[in-house]
Amino acid sequence: MRNSALLLTASLGLVLASSHVLASDRPDPGKLTTRCLDAAAKKFDVKNDYIQLQQIQAADAGYTIAGTADAGMDGKKNFSCEFDKKGKLANLVPK
Repeated sequence: MRNSALLLTASLGLVLASSHVLASDRPDPGKLTTRCLDAAAKKFDVKNDYIQLQQIQAADAGYTIAGTADAGMDGKKNFSCEFDKKGKLANLVPK
């Protein structure tokens, strides 16, 4: 009985430790948003205030954020920021 309780406790510990590692592997959503805003502002030559972002979406290669930049007389420009699984900005794609 004591051995099965120890085994159960050890198993539970491994599960909790594994889920903590997986959760810490995810990039911070705030950092992804900031990176996307900064990249779009530079690309479309506007202030961050003129950019609207959608929610972060999981993708096969990592994460994407769709957005729109209001470039004034040049109109609204749709784009998406593509991130790898570690949260590095891989590409800003104009639509």
